[in-house]
Amino acid sequence: MAAPDGAQLFTNNCSACHLLDQMVVGPSLAEIRGLYLGKPDDFVKWCVAPKKKRENVIEMPSMVHVGDEGLRAIYDHIMKVAEGVKAKKQDPGDPYKTSATYTARPQVQRIFMPNAGPASIAVALDATNSLCWDAGECRLRYAWTGGFIDGFPYWRGNGSSVAAVVGTVKYTEAQSPFGTGKEVKFLGYTMKDKLPTFRYQIGAQTVTERFTPLKEGTGFQRTFAVTPTPSAPMTLEFTAQDGVTITSDKGKMDGTKLTLAPADAATFTLTISLK
Repeated sequence: MAAPDGAQLFTNNCSACHLLDQMVVGPSLAEIRGLYLGKPDDFVKWCVAPKKKRENVIEMPSMVHVGDEGLRAIYDHIMKVAEGVKAKKQDPGDPYKTSATYTARPQVQRIFMPNAGPASIAVALDATNSLCWDAGECRLRYAWTGGFIDGFPYWRGNGSSVAAVVGTVKYTEAQSPFGTGKEVKFLGYTMKDKLPTFRYQIGAQTVTERFTPLKEGTGFQRTFAVTPTPSAPMTLEFTAQDGVTITSDKGKMDGTKLTLAPADAATFTLTISLK
């Protein structure tokens, strides 16, 4: 597996709050370099379990979903780009203004989301389709159409509130389609064509899950890969919802249940069509 791209991980997870030479929502990269130069272990420890450090500054959410290796890649990126840079005084104006980096879609943003766990990741697949993925429970929470998110309630609330969904939720999942009762562990995600592929463990199996928008119509596709290949047929179960059609390129769909032969479970794609 290729080494994590620290610059890309920083853009996805950090750039909305941290600029190179001045504080906005969080401290500048120049200040971070001064604090953690030569201390990568301390940097990772802080990112996994941050605490409130300053008055009137938003408490940073945990970046545990990035993983130890990814956080070290981010650390190396910060140490490199901030070398020799001096932090500027904070400019007057709105400190909650969105970073210019996050004005283009698709977007992947780690932020507290409604009706989801604290390790939520908001993903804008395109200008119409977005979703909330829960890295704590390793599953899709819901998808919506319209805009993306409004992070102002979260930032202004100093991390005590959640971002607002801009649009209409069209699809929800009450639990993982793989079922419950098995231990799950988030292994991070990689980026391809500016869209994430999530990787996680369910029991003894490793699953990758990639989301892409439909080229025509409203909705998205989910491509799964399961290793090792199951030794017995695998059943995934979904919740029936008005205006939602779910199809699979493999296996047999019976109502809300998809049954896959062991070989079919190695890689399969679901199409979620929304009205």
